[in-house]
Amino acid sequence: MATITRRTAGYQAQVRRTGYPARSKCFTVLRDAEAWARQVETELDRGLFLDRTEADKQTLGGILDRYKR
Repeated sequence: MATITRRTAGYQAQVRRTGYPARSKCFTVLRDAEAWARQVETELDRGLFLDRTEADKQTLGGILDRYKR
């Protein structure tokens, strides 16, 4: 089940489920946090969950450098 907490700059949504890594993300709008949490929970229920933590850390500059090499 998702937990959404109020932060100074907005909201933090956190989804934790046994057997999967914990996921959290910050949003400025509550509605966006709720939608993201629902999407992640749906992916977990359907077995379509992909760990995107490494992809989220990538920058365009890093990708272009890797392509250049």
